[in-house]
Amino acid sequence: MALRTLFRCSSLVVREFGALSKRTQKWTSAVTGGTSGGSHGVLIAPVPPVRHYARALRRKAVPESQLSDLQPSLLRMDYAAVPAAQTTDDLVRRLISLELACHSDKLRLKKEQLVQKVRRDENDRSSVEVKVAVLTARIRNFKEHLQKHHKDKANKRHMLLAVDQRKKLLKRLRLVNHEAFQRVCTLLDISYSFPPEYYRPATRRWLAKKALCMKVYQEVQKHKADLRLKLRKEVLSSSSSSSSSHVFRLQLSEVNMSNPVVSQQPGASSYGTNVQTGAWSSGLCSCFNDMPICCLGCLCPLALGCYTGHHYGEAFCLGIVPGGMTAMRTHMRLTYGIQGSILNDALMTSCCGWLEVCRMAREMRSRNGDV
Repeated sequence: MALRTLFRCSSLVVREFGALSKRTQKWTSAVTGGTSGGSHGVLIAPVPPVRHYARALRRKAVPESQLSDLQPSLLRMDYAAVPAAQTTDDLVRRLISLELACHSDKLRLKKEQLVQKVRRDENDRSSVEVKVAVLTARIRNFKEHLQKHHKDKANKRHMLLAVDQRKKLLKRLRLVNHEAFQRVCTLLDISYSFPPEYYRPATRRWLAKKALCMKVYQEVQKHKADLRLKLRKEVLSSSSSSSSSHVFRLQLSEVNMSNPVVSQQPGASSYGTNVQTGAWSSGLCSCFNDMPICCLGCLCPLALGCYTGHHYGEAFCLGIVPGGMTAMRTHMRLTYGIQGSILNDALMTSCCGWLEVCRMAREMRSRNGDV
């Protein structure tokens, strides 16, 4: 076994030596040009062996931080307002300055500097400009962090939320106060760009769907228009019968406005012969001129109110509704051109009661020639 191992090792050594001698011969022939004499050969530089080493990583150039303009000799915000901090020795001042401060202290000071640029007054802490300045400092801090740690998804989400909130605040400030918007963008070095217009490729499916939606919308609008027209016709047809007497009263009032004296109708009493415009034709207590109306008002005022409202062209239950006779007296006064006020109408119907209802009934019957 020992002899066999010895022979095997010697054969391996001889084999490696033979391979090395052949490589040396090839390199020598390449140098001498491959000729026997070697005088006419051209020397060729030997090709160095290729060695595959690991390449060095090329680090990207990190942009300048927003905190780089802060001087290390500045005091922290907690000690900036302390008078004794200005007169301390160098060692204590170095401990309370930004030279040994953490990143959060520097960021707080940077936020305060941005706020001082855009604030409206010394006590302004809640205006839109101040909120934009604070969000700008946070966004730039997140951006610097993500350039070093690009896989930090949580802080990336926080940065996008802050960007969206600042965009809304700038949009509102631009609509309300454009000069303040321009000043904030200039001082904080913010480039405000409008969002691009929405673009969608027009496919055949999308075009067909859009055409169908437009057709459905047009049909719905047409159906609604037909319903409105039908309802209007029904209202006009139902109110034509009830408004015919009202139209007659309006025409009669116009005649009374032009002619102060109205001729006596056949079968009318002497009470309705002289109807003057601007005043009631009868007094409040002129009950003996129309005995049926006065008896009905004395015995049952509600029945008289319902009778008067029905003959005036309104609902039969107008005399029962609270405030109905006041509204009717005001409308009658305006229709017949009688002077007065709404306060007077309310006082007369509430204090005099059935006497005023009797006078309205007599006025209506005298104007229409029924007495």
